[in-house]
Amino acid sequence: MLILAILSFVANPFYAANFTPVPIRSISVFSNPAGLGIQIGAEAFGTYHQSTEAVVAGASAGNLGFGYRKVDTLNFYEVGVGYKLPGAFSLGYAYDFGDTSSHILGIQCRPSEKLSLGYKTTLAERKYMYAGIGIMPYFDYVMLNFEIEYEGIDDLFTYYFGARIQPYKGISACFMSDKEFNWHAGVELSFGYLIIAGLYSYEDEKLSAGVIMSAQKYPGFMP
Repeated sequence: MLILAILSFVANPFYAANFTPVPIRSISVFSNPAGLGIQIGAEAFGTYHQSTEAVVAGASAGNLGFGYRKVDTLNFYEVGVGYKLPGAFSLGYAYDFGDTSSHILGIQCRPSEKLSLGYKTTLAERKYMYAGIGIMPYFDYVMLNFEIEYEGIDDLFTYYFGARIQPYKGISACFMSDKEFNWHAGVELSFGYLIIAGLYSYEDEKLSAGVIMSAQKYPGFMP
């Protein structure tokens, strides 16, 4: 999702960044700005995608998010804000600029600990829409996701899906695929204030990697 490419699922090594219902804090940048309003804090992330030689970086501070991505010779920037409403909903707005520009509206709805819904759309003439669902039947141990993507100018539609399991606190494995079964598999390791992730892409036979540094502590496998 980080690299808008309809019918070509370019996966992020951080599982939550690939699906609109689940990102929070910094990885909401380029994913869903509504996540900037959930569990607010201060953190930064960076990823490298070997298949496209893309570099993506972002940071969040409070309800604000900032991001940069470079794909080949193209450069993109994003500034966003998210706000948690009373109840289950969070709203977000972002502005992308650089080689192209767009205004983005994001929504997340978390009615329970086991269900999350997400929606993101560009405004004005560049019509990209994403909508997804996240189901956590065993809370943090298992997460299942399904996402649809629609590009309105050429009337193109695709979907992708994924699953993440956490057999032990701070250690998780994930699997994601598009409808053509171009799959990706990876792992994430949380050390509390530091998270590292790696992802293998079957179609390209390439790797992606990322790191998150946060002022707020995530659950980790180390004391």
